[in-house]
Amino acid sequence: MGLFGSKKNKEKKSEKIPVQYYDGELNGFPTNFPCGLLLTDEALIITRINPEIEVKLDRKRILSIDIFFEENQYMAKFKGVNISTSQCKGMSKHYYVLNYLGKDGERKHLDFWGTVFETGKVQKMNEKIMETLKSTSYEI
Repeated sequence: MGLFGSKKNKEKKSEKIPVQYYDGELNGFPTNFPCGLLLTDEALIITRINPEIEVKLDRKRILSIDIFFEENQYMAKFKGVNISTSQCKGMSKHYYVLNYLGKDGERKHLDFWGTVFETGKVQKMNEKIMETLKSTSYEI
């Protein structure tokens, strides 16, 4: 073990993506409160600190992640208003909509936001999710 902890702990910590929870069905997670996303082989783990809350979403139930690079696009689609809430000029919010199947089989989504720094990590996480999805066909 090194001076500041083991290498294994550092690797696991670096995989967690820091984002802000925005909307969905996560009890105990206030809007615009920081949390972390960690994708494992079995589940997506969503964590909150103080008090610590850990939520696991079975990876098999994750459908996709939609990334909105412009806040007003997200707001127009999900809130019905074309606005930007960012008060910091030059630092735009990117929204990540995690689409999944609830335990009842209904389509649901959890919404998070972050900055350009987190978006690349979320894109890589989405690519990992897409690699494991099975091919399907259906009629409309």
